[in-house]
Amino acid sequence: MIGIVADDVTGANDIGLMYAKHGYKAEVFTNYDGLDLSTVKADVIVLDTNSRTDELQKAYAKVVDATRRLLPLNCHLLTKKTCSVFRGNVGMEFDAMLDAAEEEFAAVIAAFPKNGRITKDGLHYVHGKLLSESEFSHDPLHPMKKDDLLEIVAEQTTRPVYLLNYRTIAKGVAAIRGEVEKFRHCGGYLLIDSTSQEDLQTVAQALANERFIFGSSGIAEELPNFLGPPRVGLSLKDLPRNNVGTLIIVGSVTPQTKSQVDYIRDQGLPVMAMDTGCLFISSDREQEVNRVVEWAVPKLISGQTALVYGKHQPDEIGMTYEAAASVGINRIEASHIVSGTLGEISRRVIEATGGKRLIVAGGETSNDVCRSLGIIGNLVLKEIQPGLPSGLSRGKNELLVVLKSGSFGSPDFLAQAIEHLIKL
Repeated sequence: MIGIVADDVTGANDIGLMYAKHGYKAEVFTNYDGLDLSTVKADVIVLDTNSRTDELQKAYAKVVDATRRLLPLNCHLLTKKTCSVFRGNVGMEFDAMLDAAEEEFAAVIAAFPKNGRITKDGLHYVHGKLLSESEFSHDPLHPMKKDDLLEIVAEQTTRPVYLLNYRTIAKGVAAIRGEVEKFRHCGGYLLIDSTSQEDLQTVAQALANERFIFGSSGIAEELPNFLGPPRVGLSLKDLPRNNVGTLIIVGSVTPQTKSQVDYIRDQGLPVMAMDTGCLFISSDREQEVNRVVEWAVPKLISGQTALVYGKHQPDEIGMTYEAAASVGINRIEASHIVSGTLGEISRRVIEATGGKRLIVAGGETSNDVCRSLGIIGNLVLKEIQPGLPSGLSRGKNELLVVLKSGSFGSPDFLAQAIEHLIKL
């Protein structure tokens, strides 16, 4: 068994996909209270704590709890999955997993070359730009102003953080293992460079017997090559289908997601902007929800796609935060209200139409949509693009879903996802 704790649902699906591509059965759970994990028949269990935007101590407690739920399963590999650019409570959540397991050492790999993330001499790059010069420097909740991943982790942990650089990786598996053993005795975190997919392959082979591997999902694509065949395996049977259209809910404000919304609009598909500035007074919010639902329902019933997004231009985001501040609501609370409203819209539209295909863009939004629909998790199905899978939801509603990280995917991704779900 492989046990994983992720800090948001899109990342949970992202890493689950890496194993599903190798035939492993990966189950993701966003709500696992009362769930007996020992009864889950899977090769990989991923628990989403939805803790990326939490206060440090709250995030720590969530990860401790999730790890303790996984420990009785005797997992041969435990992973603390993070954002691929280390947004959130990274060091604190690393500590939480090691503390819960009463261990002192983990290997850490942030690189995800297939999605443009590489690490060289501890500095992180996104599509060739230093992290502080990438679009993540303008993230509204986690602006990334530093490039050194060791420094980012060290700010949140009292454990030491070390670097295994790309020059050692070039020397091969034995050299990497030698360095790992040297640093294991020191305790803490060994951050490992990777500048290419070939580097990840070498690192994965070297780490195949490690019990604690933390970081992004990139390394998980290569690890199964050295872990052996799955014991349970993935089967795609009896998937839900009907003629109702596909609902797309967009909460992410990243440049990638904006371009994907623009692509759908340019294809002539129905697109509706939710007015995020009017969500902080209950009567105005209810009126806006009704307006959007009444627009979307007839389109889905007629078999069309309907895309709903929160206004996402910089000036619109600024006005949304100003509207929230005027009634005493801070930015994080405002973001939760926006994503929660999108969750309510998704529930009302799916209930009214009986739709079976749902695409959501944005980690926080995906979590709120799942909560609103009574979805407690999903079986990871097939890859659409790197790091972006389809899934079969678990819980109250059985739907074909795509829960997309805001910063992943080509401009035509949403169009590809629509076709992918139809053809499953």
